Amino acid sequence: MAASSHVVGIDLGGTNTLACVMDCEGRILARVHRETGATRGTEAVIDGLADATRDACSAAGIDLAAITAVGIAVCGAVDHEAGIVLATGALDWKDVPLSAKLHERLDRPIVLENDVNAAAWGEYRAGAGRGASGMLAAWVGTGIGGGIVLDDRLYHGPRGTAGELGQTMADTTGREPRILEAIASRTGMRSLAAERASDHPDSTLLAAVDGDCNAIGTAHLAEAFESGDPLTIDVISTAAAVLGSALANAVTLLSIDTVVLGGGMTESLGDAWLQLVRSRFNEDVFPPQAAQWCRIVPTALHADAGLVGAAMIAADHVD
Repeated sequence: MAASSHVVGIDLGGTNTLACVMDCEGRILARVHRETGATRGTEAVIDGLADATRDACSAAGIDLAAITAVGIAVCGAVDHEAGIVLATGALDWKDVPLSAKLHERLDRPIVLENDVNAAAWGEYRAGAGRGASGMLAAWVGTGIGGGIVLDDRLYHGPRGTAGELGQTMADTTGREPRILEAIASRTGMRSLAAERASDHPDSTLLAAVDGDCNAIGTAHLAEAFESGDPLTIDVISTAAAVLGSALANAVTLLSIDTVVLGGGMTESLGDAWLQLVRSRFNEDVFPPQAAQWCRIVPTALHADAGLVGAAMIAADHVD
């Protein structure tokens, strides 16, 4: 990035929008938060992105004209080359040419990326993945997203869809085959709790939600897990084992040396969750020596990973 240049990073979620201004040294000069207002419609949300960009510039004391590019991390499938949001359930968008529409409003170059890809790049450049020879990011929350860094660049694959770890098949033993995020995400853990509830009628997790497993949130799981609730330990141990095995498969395939875990479930469950994931990873990875040379570490940038990554992707576009 040129010595005098500044970029804007935006993390667009279904509920919240974050924006920041980053300088040429990678320092965040200012950040702003806005509610996304997804129900207002596509054009209104994009107007909000433009407003958030201007607000961030104002807070940083930077004129919009001094911004060399804007990077946007979006919670959904994107065609990053064409600048199109292909689909995102959080916003109910399909085939939205976001880069072109935001460029019309800001007259600045716009770079679009999937949110977990952006988080992966942020962690690789400025977080827990620094120094990695190859890196996989796995973000565990409502679903499970992934991002891959190979040869010092984000790996998108020929069709741009690489990294969708949560969509990989994890269980084909039952009547309904299940993908990874259907087991190991918060949504998956709710399903597991419902399936196993009858074995644990005195569960404190069930008591906390009056028996309604659909009401189970991250905080419920974290609190019940910490207190030693048998149902919750069963559910989280199963989810961690399935995730650990999936990560082992990815490391075996790609021969990478770093896995960064993030997302709401990872941060709420903490080190005990990482240790459970690591235990199954060590059993399943090949060659066995990879259990020593591949590190599994928590996010260093936390909720800022996607924001920082989006800004750095914008900076890379300038370079």
